[in-house]
Amino acid sequence: MASSAAEEYLQAIYTLADEGGHVVSARLAEFLGFSAPAVSEMVHRLERGGLVSLDAHKEVHLTKAGKTQADSIVRRHRLAERFLVEVLGFEWWKTHEEAERLEHAMSPEMEERMARVLGDPQTCPHGNPMPGVAARPTRRLEALARGERAAVERIPDQFEHEPGFLEYLDSQGVRPGVVLEVVERGPTLLTVSIDGAVRSLRPDCGQKVWMAA
Repeated sequence: MASSAAEEYLQAIYTLADEGGHVVSARLAEFLGFSAPAVSEMVHRLERGGLVSLDAHKEVHLTKAGKTQADSIVRRHRLAERFLVEVLGFEWWKTHEEAERLEHAMSPEMEERMARVLGDPQTCPHGNPMPGVAARPTRRLEALARGERAAVERIPDQFEHEPGFLEYLDSQGVRPGVVLEVVERGPTLLTVSIDGAVRSLRPDCGQKVWMAA
């Protein structure tokens, strides 16, 4: 079993790789908010432990053993988020930090019981699939043409880390499952309609909100 620090790195590598990005130490440092030397040291420690490998371009990849551990960490995190929302009544946008505390303390028995109580959920409250569940096709909100409608599929994990972002989406009525229509696309605002209500979204939402394809 990896330490809590190692689990944090494995989860970060999983998250960045899962969303189609190239994972290098500099990107990990930015994502985790750690210094470059600290990240480099931990990456090499994980490499020595057989959990990650580095290719010729210094990109970090999970090994089979690393992927198994990362899957377990991510599943615990997403189950904890579901539990917080469905059982304890937390708002969907307010679960990330609480789930990070729970995931490291969750025993296999607790994980099994939690999944059973929740009815074996397929996604977290942000729409991201449980490890092993096939992700449905998506496209970024920015890919929608003017007048096009689609449902919000998910908010990728890496954007949960941005302070206030999920709460901002909620304040605009943007959450998984909501159908919106693109009204106008400008350089500084993205105007959408949700149930007839027109909302002007920050332009970064175009990349960070993923829609059903």
